[in-house]
Formats: sequence, C-alpha cells, structure tokens
Amino acid sequence: MSRARVVVTVLALLAMVTLGESFGYYRSITGVLMFLGILIFGVRYVRTMGDIPPEPEVTDISEYGLKYVCGNCGLELKVEKAARDKAPTHCMEPMNLIREGGKPPLRPV
Repeated sequence: MSRARVVVTVLALLAMVTLGESFGYYRSITGVLMFLGILIFGVRYVRTMGDIPPEPEVTDISEYGLKYVCGNCGLELKVEKAARDKAPTHCMEPMNLIREGGKPPLRPV
C-alpha cells in the first residue's frame, strides 16, 4: 500500500472510533465510508476534467474540389481541410456532396 492510503486508512479508523463513542459505531462507520466514497469520486472527477483530448489529424483536401450543399436551406460549403471522413452537417442533417473539378480522392468521402 502506498503511504497516502495508509494515512487515509488510519485517519478513517480514528474518525470511526472517535465518532463511534458519541453517535454510535454503525452511524460513524456509515458516515466515514460515505465520505471516503464521495471524496474518491470527486478527486477522480476533477482529475479527468484536466484531460485534454488529442487534436485530430487535419488533411489538406483543397485539390479534390469538394463542395457540400445543405438540402434544407441551400447553404454551400467548400471543404479545403478535413479532420474526419464524415460529411459536415447543417440544419441537423448531413450535407450533400457535389464535386467541382479537381482530381478524385483515393477513397470515398
């Protein structure tokens, strides 16, 4: 066991004995275990908030001449750099692909 776990265990036992004399051992054990559970959950949650997801790989696709059009409102979008193979969305629906010149891509977009 690490030193921190030993210290936390000793402090928890000390708190159970001290609180057990005043409030009863069942209540003190329940309270200390609930406190430790919430503390562990909170510390892990705060640690994960600092994790930053990696940046996606951006590919230059301007030479393919890809253009997307929204089927609902008619918005036109020319794609020059892409980070994923999915079509962009607009008006909560995927946009329709229209190619304008350029060389064809090696894999379907």
